[in-house]
Amino acid sequence: MNIDFNVAADLWVEAGCYQTPSALQGWLAGYLAAGGRLDKSTWLQEAQDYLELEDAPSDKLAAFLNDFYQDVLRGMAGDAMDFVLLLPADEDADIEEQVECLAEWSKGFLDGFGASGKVQGKVPDDVMEVLQDLDAFSQAQLEDPQDPQNEMLYLELAEHARVAALTVFYAMNQQAQAAPKTLH
Repeated sequence: MNIDFNVAADLWVEAGCYQTPSALQGWLAGYLAAGGRLDKSTWLQEAQDYLELEDAPSDKLAAFLNDFYQDVLRGMAGDAMDFVLLLPADEDADIEEQVECLAEWSKGFLDGFGASGKVQGKVPDDVMEVLQDLDAFSQAQLEDPQDPQNEMLYLELAEHARVAALTVFYAMNQQAQAAPKTLH
């Protein structure tokens, strides 16, 4: 399964979520990258809390969130390096919304990384460097929405964030890379 931003966004609207799909994927990617793993019920509770849902997720949303977890873990842990950030496509959002979702994804990554509780002591220099990059991305905004360079810069930042997430994952999960943990 590759998560579709629009499908996720529709489910979020139905559920009354206060975070974007990008923010939740960033949170989960950061959590997993730090070495954290969640069982099914803990993941659903974490997702409910992060999305600021007043009630437990519907069966439809819960099933989607379980697939969401597996998809993100598979994408990050896989040898193909085919992890994709969950951001709106060009045809579905203007550049301002895309940059905002990238900023939310980056903030979510940092939130999830911290929430994992797995980071003890000194963080490797390469990991610290990419975390600083993601911190800068979390504050990204357009100076001039009409600038024709925005699209290219956005794509470069999104790719940098994707590689940054994988860099952190590989650095912090050396022992855990034998096989992704499956939710039961």
